[in-house]
Formats: sequence, C-alpha cells, structure tokens
Amino acid sequence: MSAERVFQVLLCSGLLAGGWLYGKYWKKAAISSDHGESSGELRSQNAELTRELDETRDELAQIRSLLAQGSLAIPEDLIAFVEKDSGMVFPKAPIAKLASPDIFRNAAERNLELLFGKDGVEEEQHAWTTIGLLPPNDILRAQWIAIETSGTRGLFDLRSGEILLPEDFDPLSIPDSGALVHQLARQLQIQNHPFPESWKSTDEARAWLAIHRGAASGVQSRYLRRRAAAEQVDWEDKSDDRETLLLQLSPSIQGVANFPHLEGADYAKKAYLESRDAYLSIFRTPPLSTFKILYPHLEPIKPSETKEPIQLLGALGIRLLFDPYLGNEAADELAQAWRGDRYQIDVSKLNWQVTMATPELAQTFARGLQQIEVEGRSINVDGSHIDISISLKNDR
Repeated sequence: MSAERVFQVLLCSGLLAGGWLYGKYWKKAAISSDHGESSGELRSQNAELTRELDETRDELAQIRSLLAQGSLAIPEDLIAFVEKDSGMVFPKAPIAKLASPDIFRNAAERNLELLFGKDGVEEEQHAWTTIGLLPPNDILRAQWIAIETSGTRGLFDLRSGEILLPEDFDPLSIPDSGALVHQLARQLQIQNHPFPESWKSTDEARAWLAIHRGAASGVQSRYLRRRAAAEQVDWEDKSDDRETLLLQLSPSIQGVANFPHLEGADYAKKAYLESRDAYLSIFRTPPLSTFKILYPHLEPIKPSETKEPIQLLGALGIRLLFDPYLGNEAADELAQAWRGDRYQIDVSKLNWQVTMATPELAQTFARGLQQIEVEGRSINVDGSHIDISISLKNDR
C-alpha cells in the first residue's frame, strides 16, 4: 500500500477514533449525571479519555512528520503515463516530498537565483523600472515568489531535482494528480537534459523555462483529459488563486508569468503534434531567445558572440514594454522587428542599444518610447540602431 494510502487510512481511523472518544466522553458524562456518580470518578474517567485522544493525535502527527521527511510513493500509472507521453524514461526514480509553505518559498527563491543569478532579480528590477517596463514601487523578488507559491499544488526544486507537494496533497484528487503529473514531466525533462551551467542572458533563461514549463503543461492537460474521460466526469480546474494574484500585478509581470503557460505551451504543442523527434529536439536544443518562441516562423536572431552574460529586454520585453501604450498589434510588430538589444548600468546612467529590422521601424520604436514618460532620457536613431541613455536617480 502506498504511503499516501496508508496516511489516508490512518487519518480516517484517527478521526473516527477521536470522534468515538469525544462521543464516549459526553455519553459517560450524561450517564454519570443520571446515576449521580461522584465528581472524582468523572474527573478520572475524563482524564483517561483525554489521554487516549491526545495519544491518537500524537500518532497522526508522527505519521505526518514521517511522510514529510521521506519520499512519497508515486503511483506507477502516473510515472508510466508521463514517460510514454514525453517519449523519455526516468534514469533515476522520481522523487516527491511533502513540504511546508516555508520550504516552498525557499525553493522558489533558489529557483530564481539559479535562473537569474544571486542579485539578478534586483538588477533586472532596477533596469526595468528605469526603462519604464515596471512601476517604481514593484518588488520583483517578492512578486515572483508569490506567483510561484500562491495556491500552488506542486513545485519543482531545480537545485535538488525534487518535487515538492503541499502538506494537504490528496493523491486521489484530480487537480492534485494533475499537478503531480506536471512536476513529474519537469523532473523527467531535467533528468534527461540537465540544467544548463550558465546563460548568455536572462532572455535565454526565460526561453528555456518556457519550453520546460510549457511542455509540462501539455503533459498535464493530456493526462487530465484522459482521466476525465475514463471517469466520465466533466472536470475543469476552477482554482483562481494564481489568476487573482496576477490581476493585482503590473501587466509586464503578468506577461512574463504567463509566457511559459501560453506561448511556451503553444511552442511545445506544435512540436509534439509534428513528430516525436521534433518534440524531443526542443529539450536537446532549446530556443536561445524568447523571440524564437514568440515568432517560430521567422528567422531566429543570432545570439551574441560575447562569452560574458549580457543584459537585455529581448523580444518578450519589447512587446510588454509597448503593449500598454501602443496596443497589442503595434507592440507585436515592434517585437517582431527586434534584432537585438543590450543595456548596461553604471553609477549615473543606463545605456541601452536596440537594433531593429529596418530604419523605418527604428523610427517607430523611438516614437513609441516618447509615449512612455521617463525622466532624464535621451534617444538617438542612426539607421536601424537606437541609442537610449537614461539618467539614474540616486535612490537605489
């Protein structure tokens, strides 16, 4: 019997035992009252019942603790489904553990630092705020961690390679099983295609994450459809914790957070429907930029030749920057015309160089920037290139 089933049986037994003891207490009290038993006898009997109830609660707490410390037994049918659907096998047995909210938050923060560097989130926040992509009061690190952990039913720890599940995880629940399938798909991907040692840019990191999460979302969706059909239930995930949170955040954060689940999932689905080899190739040679995921029909942008990581907005950042001011269609046109960008921050200013597909679109880009109110900014257009300089405030 699996660990989850053992826990459920013991939990139900504990609850029944607790209820029986509680009922026994009141029944005994009522009978004793009718027969005029002494208060001393009642206190003795009550103390015994209380002791038995406390022992039951302690046993349940110990079982929960053991489950949290050790690995959960993952149903074999879920493992088989994920392997068959993904076209890969687990080189090592999949690992899943119950985790407290604090452990979830710590793992989410570690994931951020692995993807973007120890201080990468703060550096990006400073640049995005300066350029106008992010409101001044937004705190990226806290927002990302909240997005990753709010109402989540599972999280993949990139550092340990383990799946974390909430303490109230229910293996018989359809949405919880679907969440486990999603994380199993990610664990399978990482075991077969290990986490890269470094990135050339945060844009490349976002592209990698979008492919892995998007593909895992596809595996989850196919599992849920199959299970719903097998059990003949009309089921849909009505959990809105994440959506409610996102609606409180800036449009740019919403766009970045949804990128893996929308464009990333579409990219993976197209490869999945094309062929098994095409699907596996997105893990062997993942896209090097968000541009490739957004516009797979266009010629990919040649990555920078520099050996050092560079800082840039990328096609996704360009689209999100202009969308609130120019509308989706115009912002998408500028993102498609993006041919590279790079920014550097020194003590007094941010220098940002952008290359567009044509001089005309470079002029359109510059006019679009003028609609975004940013103090201390100068814009110079030279053919297809735009040089932007923005003075920094001394309040970082």
